[in-house]
Amino acid sequence: MRIGLYGMPTAGKTHVLNQLDFIDVKLGSNFLREICPDFDSKDEIGKNMAREKLASMLLRQDTFIMDGHYKFGDKVSFTDMDGKLYDVFLYLYISPSILEKRMSESEKNRKYLCYDIEKWQLDEIENLREYCHNKNKDFYVLDNPANNVFGDVTDIVEFIRSIVNGFSCKLFAEKCVEQILQRATSDVITLLDGDKTIIKEDSSHAVFNYTTHIYDGNFYTGYQSWMQAKEFKAYRFEELNELPFSFNENVCKALNKDSFILTSGHERVWSFISSYLDIPFYSGAEMAAETKFFIAKMLQKAGKIINAYGDGMNDYYMLKQADKGYLVTKADGTVSKSLKKKDLGGIEFV
Repeated sequence: MRIGLYGMPTAGKTHVLNQLDFIDVKLGSNFLREICPDFDSKDEIGKNMAREKLASMLLRQDTFIMDGHYKFGDKVSFTDMDGKLYDVFLYLYISPSILEKRMSESEKNRKYLCYDIEKWQLDEIENLREYCHNKNKDFYVLDNPANNVFGDVTDIVEFIRSIVNGFSCKLFAEKCVEQILQRATSDVITLLDGDKTIIKEDSSHAVFNYTTHIYDGNFYTGYQSWMQAKEFKAYRFEELNELPFSFNENVCKALNKDSFILTSGHERVWSFISSYLDIPFYSGAEMAAETKFFIAKMLQKAGKIINAYGDGMNDYYMLKQADKGYLVTKADGTVSKSLKKKDLGGIEFV
């Protein structure tokens, strides 16, 4: 497994890599200058050729993690060979204000302050995310709301260890698809989010008063679902004997024998709801926005027509990928604030 750790200049990628003792670590900038000592004096074409040479060399190695940059200012440094090199892409997100402060204190990186740091970082994330969706690769944003800076990188280190040990939203999606195809009896499959889609409430909050800031960064990748699974372990609640929430009738009327629930809610809660509705469900630490997207995409590749229902950013890519995507609005007709500035074209509101 080859892992790429991406992020802005001064984000702290090297600090993270220095904490890893369970995987071969390569420092990209150092390695690049070893094979190309005059790298800094080359033009952009020459630099990209050197980057591609490095990536080509590293394709012969099976397991390592290395830091990388998607672009510098308005100059994209990411190459096709970089894309082929990595199986997994990580992105270390840091608050733009923190990045600006660090850059101002760094003679090497002060030159980047002329750029819109917030836009630059979000552009990198969206471009890498889209690339991974197109190429069927795992993508995770590592963030730490609400401060969006890491004083302690223990969680990141443990997450990377989990990846090395097999954590993968893409592979989990493949397992879900295999089971869905075994269960499905028609060419049309309906995929449904759980909280605020099938039911009107957030089930975890309704059942055991769960609240979190994990999703405040609005990324909804597997890192956030992995962090939520860790938080869930601290909560205890009795077995459910009744439903402490209400169903969304506009969604429930679309349920059929080939409907499947994809939820990042608590497994015990959704096991109860699933049994009540007699609909299979899939959940767990690897159920994230990418997982739902890949499930829809893989089912389509298998020849299925996909109808998808969801309410927010965790469902967005699934809804866009589906043959018919349905966005569940709030009671007042507005959409989730997590979808602010997102392109909702082609998605129907219900």
